[in-house]
Amino acid sequence: MRIPTAIAATLLAAGCASQGDVQVAQAECKVLPITTTSVAGRKPNVSPLEQRYAEMQLATSDYRMRQLRERGMDMNSVEDALRDCAAR
Repeated sequence: MRIPTAIAATLLAAGCASQGDVQVAQAECKVLPITTTSVAGRKPNVSPLEQRYAEMQLATSDYRMRQLRERGMDMNSVEDALRDCAAR
């Protein structure tokens, strides 16, 4: 009887110690134009204007619209990427 009580007390203490929503990493925009260096695995050096253009192309693509129809907003990597770009 002591072990379940000890476990319950530990879980209760851990629950009280948690602090609301904590962001562990800053959102990073990962939408970049496709280049030969990006396909090779290296992050290309692009201007902010080129990056914004790539975001716009992704936001207006048929692929995004199809993903929205099939998956909605949840578990949708395209929407997550665009949301991270908007957060910066």
